[in-house]
Amino acid sequence: MLRLKNLSNKYQKRTCRPVYAQTQATPYAANLASTFRDATTGQIVLLTSSVDATRGADAYRSTGTNSYLPGTVVTKLGDSEDVTIAYGNTTERPFGLLANFVGGDFDEGFSGDRLQNEVGVWRGPDSVFEILAPAYNTNVASAGAKVGTPLYAGTDGRLTITVPTTGGTTPVVVAYLVKKETNRILVDLAI
Repeated sequence: MLRLKNLSNKYQKRTCRPVYAQTQATPYAANLASTFRDATTGQIVLLTSSVDATRGADAYRSTGTNSYLPGTVVTKLGDSEDVTIAYGNTTERPFGLLANFVGGDFDEGFSGDRLQNEVGVWRGPDSVFEILAPAYNTNVASAGAKVGTPLYAGTDGRLTITVPTTGGTTPVVVAYLVKKETNRILVDLAI
């Protein structure tokens, strides 16, 4: 359930919704990486290259609400249960799709509580998810994207058709495009 801070957001929908996931997908319990929080205030911050040295670009946050969106690709950090927004490098291994709004106007308890760091991550090959705009890169809706097009983690963490080239290893396919419509896509999760 969304805990809205502003009544004008009462019609906000979750941007990542399971369609066929009853037996195929699992919400995995993970923790936000320490880079998500300002060390002194404990507030959620924008993940930039100055905050997280592995990033080449800023992680996507929705304009106006300043929240990280459900459906954003996350990657696991080392052997820990900590996750961060993917940064579109072939050396990272995408872990799943973020299940919560984090930070900003749609925050689900992470900004107001320094102790709340647990997030859900949707995982499960062959599960189908509906992703609402702007939680995916606009190039997914382009004419070049057809049914079955592989989708990757972009440099801002959103799903994209752009194949990652930095890092030198084979990029990991996060999902395959099943259907695209105005302001939404259906994807077959591959991780």
